[in-house]
Amino acid sequence: MCDRSIGFDRIQNARDLGGLRAADGRVIAPGLLIRSANLAEATEADVRILREKYHLAKIIDLRTEAERREKPDAAMNAVEHLPIPIFEAGVAGISHEQQNGSAQLLAILPKMEPLYRRMVTEPSCRENLGRAARCVMEHDFSRGSVLWHCTEGKDRCGLLSAVLLLALGTDRSAIMEDYLLTNRVNAPKAERYARQMRAAGKSEMEAAAIRDVFLAKREYLDAAFSAIDAQFSDADAFLRDGLSLSEELIDRFRSSVLESAAGTRSVSPKPARNGDVI
Repeated sequence: MCDRSIGFDRIQNARDLGGLRAADGRVIAPGLLIRSANLAEATEADVRILREKYHLAKIIDLRTEAERREKPDAAMNAVEHLPIPIFEAGVAGISHEQQNGSAQLLAILPKMEPLYRRMVTEPSCRENLGRAARCVMEHDFSRGSVLWHCTEGKDRCGLLSAVLLLALGTDRSAIMEDYLLTNRVNAPKAERYARQMRAAGKSEMEAAAIRDVFLAKREYLDAAFSAIDAQFSDADAFLRDGLSLSEELIDRFRSSVLESAAGTRSVSPKPARNGDVI
């Protein structure tokens, strides 16, 4: 898989879904669909890249209200900002409010697989996941790109990315490969937390539990896929009946963001807008 990471000063775990193979031999056009960690520490240079290179038009923030309040995204003029929390309240192991620090995580030792299953089975989570997907899919890409994020750009962001890629006809192996790219950024952080736990006298099991919270692991996303497969006949049924994404909307989304191998597509982003500042 080609390197689709975006080099920012302070925005972490950012990459463009452009170039991934999708339905009918087509590929996702570059510069339209961006996933990342939170934007709270974005610099002026970061905002400039989003404005001038990616013509950013919409941000979807998947974090809880508490996360948004503690670390609000950098303000960007003329960019639509939509808070759509997958979880309404904090969830240890996925959301990162201040009260969900390492001490609480260690006390709870959360299992990530049930949390991933919850995101695709719990009615409120599924409603919010479908709403976030519609906000991306209904976007007018002639205006520019869409970026979605959570805190780490791993779990909630990863699952919304998986849903959008399923809608575009990307196979699960490629979706998994994109999901695991998070570890290029998060693995060093995860190991640092594990070392801190060992240095504090915690057991190897406890250190590993903290480490695994910050990693993207195959079994996490597989748990979500397995839950989908248990309830729905196929991915199309999950998108249609589970997330209320119509076939018409999916077809329009594909037409908007997919291009042939030759790079032809029906819409193009508008030029950068003047006056966008952090």
